[in-house]
Amino acid sequence: MGQSREGGARLAFVRVWTVVGVLVVAAVVLAVLDRLSSVLLFLAVGCLAAYVASPLVNLLSRHRVPRGVASIVGVVVVALAVVLLFSLIIPLFFSQMTDLLSDLPARISGLGSWAAGLERQYDLFQQIGEYVDTGALVSSLQSMLTGLVSALLSAISNGLVPAVSNIASTVFTVFLGLVFAFWLVCDYPRINEEICLVLGPRRADDYRVTLAVVSRSVGGYLRSTLIDSLIQGSLACVGFMLAGHPYAGLMGVLSGVLNFVPVVGPSVSAIIATGVALFYSPTMAFWTMVAAMVAQNVTDNLIVPRINQSTMQIHPVLSLLAIMVGSALMGPLGMVVAIPLCAIAKGLFVFYFETRSGEQIVSYDGALFRGTPFHDGEGRPVPASDALGEERFAESEIMPAPRDRADATAAPRPDSPWKRLWDRLGARRGGGDDSGAES
Repeated sequence: MGQSREGGARLAFVRVWTVVGVLVVAAVVLAVLDRLSSVLLFLAVGCLAAYVASPLVNLLSRHRVPRGVASIVGVVVVALAVVLLFSLIIPLFFSQMTDLLSDLPARISGLGSWAAGLERQYDLFQQIGEYVDTGALVSSLQSMLTGLVSALLSAISNGLVPAVSNIASTVFTVFLGLVFAFWLVCDYPRINEEICLVLGPRRADDYRVTLAVVSRSVGGYLRSTLIDSLIQGSLACVGFMLAGHPYAGLMGVLSGVLNFVPVVGPSVSAIIATGVALFYSPTMAFWTMVAAMVAQNVTDNLIVPRINQSTMQIHPVLSLLAIMVGSALMGPLGMVVAIPLCAIAKGLFVFYFETRSGEQIVSYDGALFRGTPFHDGEGRPVPASDALGEERFAESEIMPAPRDRADATAAPRPDSPWKRLWDRLGARRGGGDDSGAES
């Protein structure tokens, strides 16, 4: 009895101090990240610029342009593209944001007369008014919206002053990040060779596969999300303009930015755009919602499938699970990085599972592990190629050792049911034409 109590006390002691230790470590990590914010910005700018510029640098290098010159051209092109994009978006964003925030208080104060007009015009609202004190409801809604606008203005003003005061150091950090990007993209082939020599031949293959999977997953996600966001924002902006939305440009930019947040981002941007339009006209709000839905469906069903042909497919179950875990751990930032991290984990799992077991888990008709299966000359699976997925992308990635996939070939892709249906319709049509010609 005494031993059980002593064991329970020890267990409780360990649990308490484990929680305390986790909290202390979290506080230390947050403090270190706060102190290293400029270093993190430097690394983020450098790595991202190098990654975006690397395809152009590799293309120029294949055309016998010296890699140093190609690296300068690639980094300069990336920097100019970012400056051009921000010079087009930032003035429009802040101009319409200022107009919206200055106009919202007047629109909020007119909610009472708007609600009274609805009661006079529609019987449904008259019946609701018999059971609900619409005046008190509208008054509380006005107070809440006014408080939100005031808080937003305060947050913008409080954040703008430090941003302006730190702009010189930020510009200098970004410049150093671009210099870092130049050296990184210029020398990364030799850096990889040196790392492989240090690791040795046995671990070098694992390093190359890991690097290729990370490059494929993060790069594919960034490319597809960036293109999708640009198209989504542009289509939404055009649709909002056709709907007569007074802040179509601002809502279009917001739609493109929130599209980086998977699943919930487009819905949030549509709700915001529709809510702002509701202050002006119910009809405008309706057509704004229609425009947002059309833009989202066009990008999801027509644009995204074509973009994602060269990126690792993530099952919706894994996507939602990753988003929920990322949101719980890191908030909005966790939702953004959840998908590429999930793709990395999936690719590494495929590689190590097939390497250890000898079984091929990737297949054309799979669910969680759908992809392009690769085989060697003897029909055995090639884990490195299976982990990277599509054949065209695999040809351009940083491959494992040549002996690992020198004879890797993709399995024949099964015929699509839509193609078979189309062939049948074509055969019947051809048979009908032949019979008509004979008669």
